[in-house]
Amino acid sequence: MGERAGSATEVVRVGSGGAAEAGARGVVLRRLDGDGPDIPALRSAVLRLRLAPGQRSFTADATATLPRADADPNRTPFAVVRHGTAVGFGILDRLGSLAAIADEPARAVMFRAFYIAPEWQGQGIGRAACAALDPLVREAAPAATEVLVTVDPTNHAAMRCYLAGGFTPTGRHHHPFDAAPHPVLRRPVVLTSQ
Repeated sequence: MGERAGSATEVVRVGSGGAAEAGARGVVLRRLDGDGPDIPALRSAVLRLRLAPGQRSFTADATATLPRADADPNRTPFAVVRHGTAVGFGILDRLGSLAAIADEPARAVMFRAFYIAPEWQGQGIGRAACAALDPLVREAAPAATEVLVTVDPTNHAAMRCYLAGGFTPTGRHHHPFDAAPHPVLRRPVVLTSQ
């Protein structure tokens, strides 16, 4: 159940605490900064997840980004879990580049360092994870009314995933270091489940 032959991910049963669930595809977003009994195993599992070939130019895997998130109180790392198996990773950042890309930085959160392990791509899991962000955002950044993400313009798969997951272009661009301008996408946060 949730296990795949040849998968480098570990099957971990997740509890309900600190989890945000999307009904579609059995995807749960599970905070990694808590102290639940399943957190050590989930953290270990996401550290073994690797990026697909060619994706390293767009983001870094959890071996690089999870320790940075742990050291920054403005970042909330999370595992993307499907049927008990860690299949992806991401971070919500309450500071990052928000001053440059948000109208109201105090009411926004950045979605960053997001990836799905290669053996799980193409199954709608990324889209389901984007759709499952609201409960996690409400918990990690209660004042946030929007989630922003910047996308490398050559990362067509990520752009498709974000658009399918409810993000829309803002018309703004972020200018990171020496890279081409990155379009900024926005997704409103549903503040209540009513």
